[in-house]
Amino acid sequence: MGIDRRLRIGPRLGFVLAAGLYGGWAFALFSPYAGGMSSGFKLLHALNPAVGALGVFVLSRRWLAGWTPAALAGLLYGFGPFGLSFLGFHPLTGITFAAVPWLLLPATYWQRGREPSLYRVAVRTGLCLLPFGFIIAFFWVFRQHWAGPVFLLPKQTLLSRYDLVGIVLPLSMTARPVILGVYHAGALAALMGLFVYLSVQRVMVVIPAAVGLVLAFFDPILHVNPVIWTALPMVFLSILTGLGVQTLLWAGKSDSKWVMMCTVAGLLLGAVSLVLYLPERSDIYANPALFYLSMTGVLGGVWLLSRVGMRQFAIRWLIIVAVLGADCFLGSRWLIGRLI
Repeated sequence: MGIDRRLRIGPRLGFVLAAGLYGGWAFALFSPYAGGMSSGFKLLHALNPAVGALGVFVLSRRWLAGWTPAALAGLLYGFGPFGLSFLGFHPLTGITFAAVPWLLLPATYWQRGREPSLYRVAVRTGLCLLPFGFIIAFFWVFRQHWAGPVFLLPKQTLLSRYDLVGIVLPLSMTARPVILGVYHAGALAALMGLFVYLSVQRVMVVIPAAVGLVLAFFDPILHVNPVIWTALPMVFLSILTGLGVQTLLWAGKSDSKWVMMCTVAGLLLGAVSLVLYLPERSDIYANPALFYLSMTGVLGGVWLLSRVGMRQFAIRWLIIVAVLGADCFLGSRWLIGRLI
């Protein structure tokens, strides 16, 4: 945030930089597998995460003032556990999760800044239906004989309450149809974002995500596999993560109690991960232990700075970006190696 403002990253430059970041991230992660992705639609496995990430970046700029929080929100959506879960399905399937944030843009930005009115609320409510309509139409098209048919998702691909474990231990859920979450450091940032969201209480923002979450645990509706509806709450979770990062970059004394709560949560999750790691010595729990405890150290540092009234933007920016970036890159590489 502070660094963003000093550099004066405008909307157009910010978009270009974000596109470059996601394109470079995709190249770094998928280039070792380039030989197996040169045929058919398989290149979409690398393109879809970058497109979805850029969509969340643009969407989140509606609420996030800084380039860095928005860029991290996009990164953790497109290259997070949920986005990479689609590597296990037909390459075309990933178009749906990549398109969802883009389809939320009209409802988010239409008549932005205008006075609230019944007409404006009605139109924006209608525009919120765009991702739902697109997903239904997408699955309908590829069920037709003239389009293949293409089996986008196996019929038995369903979610259960057990999948919610992925929010805190995503690497342990690779056997599940899709993996929820924003990695480990991201989960703690999302918790901070949740505290901020609850304080502002913008109900309309959460409605599409809530509807998507409910549909994700229903039986298929209109032949759409319910797993795909999870994209809507994952967009919301990613933006919460960006909101948490933004808050941590600017946190002052009044925010210190929330920062401390996140610190305690990180310490507990790190301890649990460490206990699970010791018997098996597996990366499944080593990475969570490392990054939960690392992010706990970051949060502790932010808490201390906030208590003594020191901003230190550059220090906060550096340690937060370093931990979140390393967590995302190593987690992404680990998941890709097992799913592609």
